[in-house]
Amino acid sequence: MMTKRILFILLCFFFAFNTGCTSTSRGSVKPDIQKESDRLAMDSYPADKDFIGEGSATDFSDARSAAYVDVIKKATIYILGDEKYNQNREQIEKSFFSYSVARRYILGETEKAPPEKQKKWIYNNRDAEGVLHLQLKAYVNIKMLKADLDAVGMKEIPQTPPPAVKESKKDSVSPGATTSEKSSPETPLDLSGVDISSLTFLVYYNINDPVIQKDPDQETYAKWAVDNLNREIASLNVKTFDLETVEKLANERSLLQEASSGNVGVGLLLAQKVFAELYAEVSPSVSYQGNRAHVILNVKVFVRTTGAMIATYEKGGQQYESASLPAAIKMSMREAARKIREELSISLKRYIAGGRFYFVRLTGVKSYKEASRFTSAVKKIEGVVDISLKSGSKEDMVYDYNLQFKGNPTDAVDRLIEALSDKPGYENFDLKEIRGNELTFSMD
Repeated sequence: MMTKRILFILLCFFFAFNTGCTSTSRGSVKPDIQKESDRLAMDSYPADKDFIGEGSATDFSDARSAAYVDVIKKATIYILGDEKYNQNREQIEKSFFSYSVARRYILGETEKAPPEKQKKWIYNNRDAEGVLHLQLKAYVNIKMLKADLDAVGMKEIPQTPPPAVKESKKDSVSPGATTSEKSSPETPLDLSGVDISSLTFLVYYNINDPVIQKDPDQETYAKWAVDNLNREIASLNVKTFDLETVEKLANERSLLQEASSGNVGVGLLLAQKVFAELYAEVSPSVSYQGNRAHVILNVKVFVRTTGAMIATYEKGGQQYESASLPAAIKMSMREAARKIREELSISLKRYIAGGRFYFVRLTGVKSYKEASRFTSAVKKIEGVVDISLKSGSKEDMVYDYNLQFKGNPTDAVDRLIEALSDKPGYENFDLKEIRGNELTFSMD
């Protein structure tokens, strides 16, 4: 009897101990289970998805903003569902529903995107009352949008919503991440004396755009857009490259083969051919009814040597009616191009004032240590914003650098030779070649 009682007590103790351990163990893994659940939830969404947004207003910029916001609204509902969206509507509208914020999530707006995922204006028409109706098809970065929605408290309504992003009523220019565009609004750059005449600028369209490949008329519109922009940019005293010259280069077999690989865009390859410092890709959106037409031009501007996008524009002309449809299209397109020129002039001056980007090649370098010493020496030269070693070969004795300098190519060459030629180890330092913003120096 005593033995049975002892066994019963031991069994009770073992059961109580095992239950306590199990509960403790389960409590300890809850955070891990939650993290895994969040990860699986994120993985269930595609990286990006296309939506169609609509916007209507008398002014183009207001209609465009409404279309952008509508795209993000539909993407948000796709992520959260109707119920959660309605619960958090006020918070979402304050934090996400503005043109400047919406652009962050649309592919191709602030960085490059594949041609098939570039945004497209699929409908634009101004009715008899003067209201412009737009439809935009755009791919949204779902992963990024969901992460930002979670970050501002979409899982439970936050007590203090983050401040709303203020939006300008004007057509906006969206500069890329360059030093020239990071000036504080309290201390704006003085652009009055900035000379942009030494810039070289190539404009072209994406010949691999699926829309152009499907419809020959779209390629015609793109060529008209190139001509219009060339004319407007040339009026700023900036060197451009005529369409006929660029088309000949674009049809070269070697360039077409490289472009078809998908690794490098046609615009960059063409800019490399002619050593243009900047290049732009233009994409027109044309809508018409009878002999009435309306055109929107989308333009992205890049630095050839770094690939950085320094500005993007989207401008619409008024709707025009003429005796022929081509004439009406050209009238609206000319107006859109003029609007772009006005703001492009300011962006180019900012780019120069903040420091132009150069590709520098140094030959005759005996060691990596000597290549690094060149970087340190150039950083101290007046006008140099930054320099970094890009790549090099000890065997070939050649090293390449990215240089940002406040001045034109001639100024850059003069400053480097003047500052370095009298320093030990640079007795034979001299210029070998200058092509646009590519500078080649020799150490031997």
